[in-house]
Amino acid sequence: MPRANQKRIIRLLGVGFDSEDGHVRITKGDRYDVLMGSDESHEYIQKLIARIEEEMKARGVTLDDFSPEEFSDFVQSVL
Repeated sequence: MPRANQKRIIRLLGVGFDSEDGHVRITKGDRYDVLMGSDESHEYIQKLIARIEEEMKARGVTLDDFSPEEFSDFVQSVL
């Protein structure tokens, strides 16, 4: 299938690897998913994504507006 005809699905994905309690944590938003992690790291990732989304809204951009490299630079500016 030609790339121009493919539907793009762009989402943020946060994954925590530090869970030791066996609890499976999943949070889904409109344009993001946060998976796994300890309670603390899962909450941290959620807050980080919220900051990224707030800054995108303030700048009038969406995930679709970025190349991977541009998004990496954007996130670094938010941190």
